[in-house]
Amino acid sequence: MSQVQSYDSYVAIALQPRTYGCRNKRDVGKNLANACNLIDEAMYPGPLAGGAIKLVTLTEGSIQGMWDEYSDMDQAEYCREVAITVPGPETEKLAEKAKHHNIYLVAQAKVIEPDIMPDRYFNTGFIISPQGEIILKHRKNLVHTIEGTTTPYDVWDAWSTKVGSRLESFYPVVKTEIGNLAIAICAETFFPETFRAFCLMGAEVIIKMAWAEPLIMDGYWEVMNRARALDNLCYIIASNFGPYYTHPDVDAPYTLAGGHTMIVDYRGNIVRKADHGNEAFVPGEINLKGLRKYRLEGGIAVMMAQMRSSLWKQIYEQWPEYPKNLYLKKTISKARDRNELHKQIVRKFVDAGIYTADDEGRVTIPSKLRKSRR
Repeated sequence: MSQVQSYDSYVAIALQPRTYGCRNKRDVGKNLANACNLIDEAMYPGPLAGGAIKLVTLTEGSIQGMWDEYSDMDQAEYCREVAITVPGPETEKLAEKAKHHNIYLVAQAKVIEPDIMPDRYFNTGFIISPQGEIILKHRKNLVHTIEGTTTPYDVWDAWSTKVGSRLESFYPVVKTEIGNLAIAICAETFFPETFRAFCLMGAEVIIKMAWAEPLIMDGYWEVMNRARALDNLCYIIASNFGPYYTHPDVDAPYTLAGGHTMIVDYRGNIVRKADHGNEAFVPGEINLKGLRKYRLEGGIAVMMAQMRSSLWKQIYEQWPEYPKNLYLKKTISKARDRNELHKQIVRKFVDAGIYTADDEGRVTIPSKLRKSRR
């Protein structure tokens, strides 16, 4: 592929929206209207950051919220009542904003894929070009047990047949004039391999979406944002949501995710961040020219060339493997059942001598679910 002519630098804006848990498509409309308004509002003071605004990012939950996780909603019901298609009517509204402001726009939704598995939904990050076209879709590959999302790995046979089984089929990167862009969603951040895969695919700017409390107040959010940027010599645009409403009929928000949206540069330095959990926008410079020069000449960049991949592959050859195709024939609908599966997998680590169980040989995983406030 020929090198795309690019900007030397530009401004990215990471949005921190208020978010509503969506019980149906009508609720989705409220989130979408709020997201579109926030995009417009951010473009007004954004130029004060200096440079041309070329990239705006929403976060996980901006369109549909987390009602499915709160209510432990069955996957089939969610597919009928809340999930969308990409592209579709909802993304068309976002595409209008991308075209109007001449920006790349990044968002997320829980999406049905009729051509792959019609009765499953995938947690999907997507990028809309300034021409209003969907140019990248990334499906979340790793989830917490409270989330019922299907991942490509969970339907491996169907996914590999229709999409592919190579690394790029799971970790796509799109080359644009504002850099090589990728998306990582929430729990994927716990795994350095997610970002190493994107790095291998050429990613320069990774949009990283959302975490919940107490991981923000404990400092994990910032530590991992900075570490993933430094590890892979890339920009991390870490968008998190602000005030959260359980559903639109609730009149008071609470702190589910904690905000603290930030942009981190390729040396692990924070370009700019929001020190709060309110609705906000965070603008920052993306210096592509500096990143590309540093990757070739920077001090720590030399260490990337020192990677012993043939040695370290033994780690994964011996690591207990998570089972493929768990959702191929049916879903695991309830969080308590997903927790039980998780305990079985952790037991493999104990049996392999990697982990040590307690004195009574038990493997304990917190399984209590938060009660939904209806």
